[in-house]
Amino acid sequence: MAVTFISNGYDTTSTNPYTEGAWADAHPAIGLARYQVRSPLHWKVSAVAGLDRTVSINAGQGAGHGITDKTVENETIQLDVISSGSRWDLIVCRRDWTPTAGASKFMKINGGSTAVIPGGRQVGPGNIDDQPLALVQVTAGQTQPTAIIDLRTWAGDGGGLIANDDLVRSFLNSTGTRIFVASTGIDWVRKVGANDTPEWQPLHEPTFHTPVTATGWSVTGDIASEPAGSKRKVTVDVTVKRTGVAFSLGSEEWEYIIPLIPVALRSTVPQVKYPPILITGGSNHILAAASVNANGAVTVRSTSGSYLFTTNALFTLNLTYFI
Repeated sequence: MAVTFISNGYDTTSTNPYTEGAWADAHPAIGLARYQVRSPLHWKVSAVAGLDRTVSINAGQGAGHGITDKTVENETIQLDVISSGSRWDLIVCRRDWTPTAGASKFMKINGGSTAVIPGGRQVGPGNIDDQPLALVQVTAGQTQPTAIIDLRTWAGDGGGLIANDDLVRSFLNSTGTRIFVASTGIDWVRKVGANDTPEWQPLHEPTFHTPVTATGWSVTGDIASEPAGSKRKVTVDVTVKRTGVAFSLGSEEWEYIIPLIPVALRSTVPQVKYPPILITGGSNHILAAASVNANGAVTVRSTSGSYLFTTNALFTLNLTYFI
């Protein structure tokens, strides 16, 4: 037997109007996301032990396209038999605006052999629209579902969505959408890419910065930064080449080389990490040590006496620090 839905937002639901209390409860939900459920256990789909191909949908609250719904008891749905192979069925909350009084209900939609949103899902806010809750795998010869993929999403006060599985990005893909996928730990944003084509980009993907160059030097390689807790991690992986005239590199003091680090990545304190570097070119090679000062300049010091830093001599710098 189908559970009773307590819904708000249908324009003909005269038996359950938007009272002050209903509006206060709905306001944090509507407008934050296309779909969401209220709490971690709300509308969770799980297998029912002892019943063939049957899943249970927890009581709870959900919202979609301006409609808020509440159920106070679990509902069970039995999935269809499969004679061979396996099939992925979609469990949804269907919202139907077409009757005289709009209605919400839980439904199953038969899918195919791959774990994707089936073509039978309805997408039509204001008409008939399906909020995905879970994909459930039915396998021939098995009485219990063999896998369940959680497709619920949660929205909080600060904006953005939390999801358990990456598959949600296949149906929540409007430009500007931000989703943190717990199973992968990746925070995604749907941005406008090349040729005005929407594309997904991880927010924690490293940001690459152009090294600062100076007369007499050339720099190739990458300087990248990425979030690291309350700080940013800066990774320097560059090759620095002398293009100007030769000069003497002493061993008793740090020698200014190049203002390599962009302003945005400079620390308020020197990043003295002393990574070893090998300067090659000219008549010999020499080991040296490097650091980054508070002004973003890379300095080096010979570790084995003075050295003539000739034209075309170079070194590769690999350095990581936090700002």
